[in-house]
Amino acid sequence: MNNGQQIGMGGFNILPKAVKNLLIINTLLFFATFVFAHANICDLNRWLGLHYYSAPDFHWWQFITYMFMHGNFGHLFFNMFALWMFGAAVENEWGSKKFLIYYLITGIGAALTHFIITYFQIGPSMALFNQFLTDPSLDSYRYLVENNKVPELQSALQNNLGVLQRNPDSLSDLVPATITLQNAYLNSFLLIGASGAIYGVLLAFGWLFPNNLIYIYFLFPIKAKWFVLIFGIIELAYGVLGTADGVAHFAHLGGMIFGVLLLFLWHHDDLHKHNQAYFQDYRDRRDSRDSGQRWNPFSKREKSGATKYYVSQESGRPISDEDFNARKQAEKQRIDEILDKISKKGYDALSKEEKEILFRYSQK
Repeated sequence: MNNGQQIGMGGFNILPKAVKNLLIINTLLFFATFVFAHANICDLNRWLGLHYYSAPDFHWWQFITYMFMHGNFGHLFFNMFALWMFGAAVENEWGSKKFLIYYLITGIGAALTHFIITYFQIGPSMALFNQFLTDPSLDSYRYLVENNKVPELQSALQNNLGVLQRNPDSLSDLVPATITLQNAYLNSFLLIGASGAIYGVLLAFGWLFPNNLIYIYFLFPIKAKWFVLIFGIIELAYGVLGTADGVAHFAHLGGMIFGVLLLFLWHHDDLHKHNQAYFQDYRDRRDSRDSGQRWNPFSKREKSGATKYYVSQESGRPISDEDFNARKQAEKQRIDEILDKISKKGYDALSKEEKEILFRYSQK
């Protein structure tokens, strides 16, 4: 994390590889959407935009492709401008591979969040549809109509109920009509745009450069960390209150949430690797130091028949070389156990006695 006010410009690439390729792909697909539609070839939004998982038009690849589709030029421009503005700094800090992994994961996370919210929004109505289709009858269809909470479906359901009441034999025709209505409604949930991943990139920028100044409307400065926090609160408020603006605010929030989880995961992994490297270096230095203290049986003193003694710190009495080496070996084994425990569970997991042993040994 960079706590400085400014991004270091040494070696800074204003248009790094991953950001450049994302800009190109998004722009090409935007124009391809209009070309294909004008030529009556196909609707790319239908094939590449993300549909609800139980919709007939849903395909697994849409989890990736939806974030490269945009509804209009303004949608594309502001997403790509934010991608370049914040993404270039993040990619320069991380490198292209790590940045692209982060971008895709936060985009997928935004889609999953959108699915979860949509499930709770339409779940009760879909349960009513399925209840009727499982046991078709006038009563079950009337129950569907009376308890449906989706305004877009109410008119069609009321009309079908009127036909069924006037002609009970139309029940056999009503079942496929209800399936068609249900499928059309499910297909209407279409998610397109890079915004979920962009909000994840914005979060990463605030994480890496929390004190960098961002100028709102190029006039009003605000630190990146507060800018990110304010945007997160706004998206949460819009999502909870509902704005009917056609924007998937919870998907934006989902991109930020998955960004936080991924950043903490990477931070913990980096810290673990750092600790392992530190304690391995500590072991190497300790072994190198201890090797100079061990009794050398080929020294001149040993050859002359002299016996080497060390003084015990506990009793103040001399101890033989054999006892000294045995104690050193036991001490080394105990230190190794403590270091292994730190590597696996962290320093705070040590007991008071283990901390004192490690401290005493580090002072030698």
